[in-house]
Amino acid sequence: MTPLPPAFVPDELVTDVLSRLTLKPLMRFRCVRKSWNSLISDPTFVKLILHRSSQYDYFTLVSAIDFSVSSFTFYPFLKNFPISFTLPKDPYYQLNTAVGCCNGLLCMVGSSWLNGNIESWFCIWNPITRTMSPRFGSFSDDLTTRFNFTFGCDKSNSTYKVVTVTRTNVRVFSLQDNAWRDFQTPIGAHYFPMTKVVYMNGTVNWLAFGRHFGPTDKPSLIISLDLGTETHTQFRPPQGLGIGSFVTPNLSVLNDWLCFSHDFQRTHFVIWKMKEFGVEDSWTQFLKISYNNLKIDYPFSRFNVCLLPLCYSEKNDTLLVKNEEGSILYNRKDNTLEKINGPWLYTCTNYVESLVS
Repeated sequence: MTPLPPAFVPDELVTDVLSRLTLKPLMRFRCVRKSWNSLISDPTFVKLILHRSSQYDYFTLVSAIDFSVSSFTFYPFLKNFPISFTLPKDPYYQLNTAVGCCNGLLCMVGSSWLNGNIESWFCIWNPITRTMSPRFGSFSDDLTTRFNFTFGCDKSNSTYKVVTVTRTNVRVFSLQDNAWRDFQTPIGAHYFPMTKVVYMNGTVNWLAFGRHFGPTDKPSLIISLDLGTETHTQFRPPQGLGIGSFVTPNLSVLNDWLCFSHDFQRTHFVIWKMKEFGVEDSWTQFLKISYNNLKIDYPFSRFNVCLLPLCYSEKNDTLLVKNEEGSILYNRKDNTLEKINGPWLYTCTNYVESLVS
């Protein structure tokens, strides 16, 4: 009996099938054939995988206890056991926490001990490929208490950058140039350390307050730094809102919208979304939730309560909010709430699996 010739499978079909696999088995398939290994490493294929991975609701958690990284599906929250990754260990340095995540790459801040001195620096780690960059952007350790770090990508040339924001100054580190650059903020616009600096679609954004701001003051501007041109624009948050002082105003990114959250007359937590980025008239009220529904029992004489939206599932109408005691998972449709206590929800950032090196 004459053996049948091997079946011919078009390259396009192989690409399509492999691109639909989850990344862990895909990494193993690199050993099957040399052509598959070349395909999986090809930049075009890497971009296709990144695009498809971004369709899922994945987030990263960095534990404050053992500095491990866990990937979990947002909803149903923690019904499936999180996938944990152990950070590389070395007797001479320690990885402390995640600065941010972009294209499946985690930017970590770490510390080294040398001759009794502490030096801090950054490195980039891909949990899927288990590859880590060399250390870069070293700075003196005391900056960590005064700076808010974030991590993003210049989309014009795929260069990754770390941005640090202080009360009056901004610094940008480019991995392409391997150098820090100072960026001058607008005169009279000051950053408040309790507010969040967020990355969104090639820009870094933060709230600015007046020169003599206090814990009950309202933000006057949102400053947006373009990572490509390293120039800034500014626009106003929603106006005439009756912003109260119970919760610190903040920025977040939910479902690719820039969002502004604030206290409303000490009765509700309100989130606005900017439907067209940079256009002030496009601010739309997104969520308005009673503190009673959130079961928040802070004394109402207290200021600077941290209540930060982390992620939102539109399909299930569920919001994950971080506060000082842990996190709150609130389902608006069913008006149900689950409190998640403990320090393991120390840092949470949007995450998609990728093969980006």
